[in-house]
Amino acid sequence: MSPTKPSPETLLAALQQDASTRTRQSLTLIHEICSEQHANGSKDFSVATIGKLSSGRGGPSPQAIRNVSGEHYRALLSAWASYADGATRKPPARVESGVADDVLDMIPDAAVRALVGSFLAENRKLKAENMLLKTQSNVVIDRRPAIALSGSPTSTVVQVIPPLSTLMPLEVDALRHAISDEQLKNMGWTVDAKTGRVSKGGHAIFRAGFVTAINKVLDALKN
Repeated sequence: MSPTKPSPETLLAALQQDASTRTRQSLTLIHEICSEQHANGSKDFSVATIGKLSSGRGGPSPQAIRNVSGEHYRALLSAWASYADGATRKPPARVESGVADDVLDMIPDAAVRALVGSFLAENRKLKAENMLLKTQSNVVIDRRPAIALSGSPTSTVVQVIPPLSTLMPLEVDALRHAISDEQLKNMGWTVDAKTGRVSKGGHAIFRAGFVTAINKVLDALKN
């Protein structure tokens, strides 16, 4: 801070001369907030920071300060930034250094440090690509019937193979044998014709839907 720089109080008094009561109060509030920032050693006199603190106390919001009508507020912020060797733009957040950066700082040889740094950068790149591949690893199978637009040279026909067509004859025979009269008689099982439940002596062997499901599969294979 230089003693030759104009005091923000001087500008505040000038801005409040022809201002309304509400504007004078808002200017006083912003001035007090900037004074607190300066007392705390902060160099941040940006619209975002001061506006947020101001709105929290019932004063102008960041957007109100950015508006055309907020020109006098911005002028006061600039005066404080100049007076305190600060800035009216919010400083970028400092990225905390990680373990890799600490390791690089411990390498005295510049050439070795650059080589290790390139390896670390490549490692970070590969990790990022690996994470991207993981997010795209889901495979979706479209089982909708194929639709082709007749007469359209650009139409694409997609053939969908019905799941039942993958059954082998041996597997089909096994299903048929499982509910055959011969098998049911040999095992002493009875079938409820309505529910498809298989039981023996009042105890369920296969729950409802077992026989009806197999019959539906066998009927579908006949078509």
